[in-house]
Amino acid sequence: MQTAQRRIATAGPVLAIVGMALVIAACGSSAMPQTPPPVPGTSAAPREVNIIARDYTYVPTRVDLVPGETVVFHVINGGLVLHEALLGTMDQQMAWEKAELVLVDAPPGPTPEVPPPAGFTGTRMVVASGQRLDLTWTVPFTAASDPGGWFVGCHIPGHWAKGMVVPVRLVDDKGNVLPVPGGAASPSVPSS
Repeated sequence: MQTAQRRIATAGPVLAIVGMALVIAACGSSAMPQTPPPVPGTSAAPREVNIIARDYTYVPTRVDLVPGETVVFHVINGGLVLHEALLGTMDQQMAWEKAELVLVDAPPGPTPEVPPPAGFTGTRMVVASGQRLDLTWTVPFTAASDPGGWFVGCHIPGHWAKGMVVPVRLVDDKGNVLPVPGGAASPSVPSS
């Protein structure tokens, strides 16, 4: 009886080790699955796109959009401070960076409204810590022809300088990357 109990007692840890080894081997031997190409959203059935703002970064690290599609952005602020997700070209990002300089020495309290810079064709979502904002938006058909590409950025004073920006990769309805004017395959994030 003691021998059977001893075998059972030692079999548990041995099986756990074998099981862990199998899991590790399975994880190491297969490539990470690719994200499927997006199915472009329509006004009747918009595609849902999640953007999580953390303190000075976004998840995902790249947002795929199809020119002309309609999406519902779910912007979740998982950080401790106010963040925004501003979608637009690099010129538009820089215009917002300049426009939001008025907030640098703003007194405590509600964030003052900043009017959109002239010619802004993107969208802007400001989200408080722990909150979620949903916004339906149609990606401009001309987005793929904008020099330098599109980005998601935060222009709350100091956030852009801390690297709170990710590229938008424009793709066709089959998931093929559309070239950025100037020859790049996707926009590159500026260094701070």
